Amino acid sequence: MKKKKILVFPQRETPLNSYLGNLTGVISDEYNVVGVNEALSRNWRSLFFYDVVHLNWLENIRGNNLIKVWMNFIFRFATLLYFVLRRKPIIWTIHNKEVHGQELGKSFSRIMMTALLKWSSRIHILCDATFDEIPALEKYRNKVVCIPHGDYIQNYPKSDLNIREKYGIAESKKILLFCGKIDPYKNIDVLVRAFCKSNMEQSDFVLLVCGSCKDSLYRNKIVLASQENKNVILDFSFIPVEQMEAYLTQSLLMVAPYDKRCTLNSGTLWMAFSYGKTMVCPEIGCVRDVTNFGDIVYSYDYNSVESHENALVTTFNRVKEDSLDGTLSLKGQRAFDYIKSRSWKTFKKSWETLYKF
Repeated sequence: MKKKKILVFPQRETPLNSYLGNLTGVISDEYNVVGVNEALSRNWRSLFFYDVVHLNWLENIRGNNLIKVWMNFIFRFATLLYFVLRRKPIIWTIHNKEVHGQELGKSFSRIMMTALLKWSSRIHILCDATFDEIPALEKYRNKVVCIPHGDYIQNYPKSDLNIREKYGIAESKKILLFCGKIDPYKNIDVLVRAFCKSNMEQSDFVLLVCGSCKDSLYRNKIVLASQENKNVILDFSFIPVEQMEAYLTQSLLMVAPYDKRCTLNSGTLWMAFSYGKTMVCPEIGCVRDVTNFGDIVYSYDYNSVESHENALVTTFNRVKEDSLDGTLSLKGQRAFDYIKSRSWKTFKKSWETLYKF
């Protein structure tokens, strides 16, 4: 039997984000997957000959000035309109409530989301809490399908890098890790201030922040927040994929103090779980979907910058206590067991069914 062709936006895999590569792998037995970017550069005929199109992050309208935002919006809306006029089934995955850290593009993103809600044949959500976070989704409940985010177990190659040696971290120190692109919505300045205020260093904790930060003003704000605290290590550079495993395995736990106004799902959470680590993060939608999440994640809520900082301090105090009696390690084991039970392979049939029309 000839395999159906699935056209995926933006592409079928990327070295910077394993999500699409994992998705391609789990459905490849039944479907041929082609990325839109790949089609534009090498296989343009795929833009005409496909059976289903799956859109990810199409609504993320970006640009560092209004002209570029307009151009990005026009290109993406035209792309969506083309797929609609082709009258082939459209699947849209909702990853977040709105575009991250891009004030200029927010109104355009809302227009795109409204269009995607209306024109998609199926709307794929990663957690049931999406209905709470995006009320407009209720109107389209009959075409919503929930399939959870899969795992990142063994996604990264084994690395010989010793990060303690690289950063001069003593063996007695416990590493609290943030990794990923650094934007203001990630609240890294709040994280650093809370870490310093909670006196985590007295319990032998080190905060390691790694990730590129193009915003020089925000980078300076983070540096200032560290107050030259020797237990806060800042590395404003991208972690190569071939080194990621070292950072994940040699850290004790991870932290991601997201802006809950725009964040719904977190790939970092599932990445941490996949390497047996728990995480400190706000009680965003995907966290609330975790069964007995209080036994697995250090989650918290907040309603302002000040309350966010205070909530992190309180949470760090819990982490300090739990590091003494084994509770922290137990949470990490529960996290791994949880994501293993919700792997890509576990939901293979659900993913394959998603594309059947």
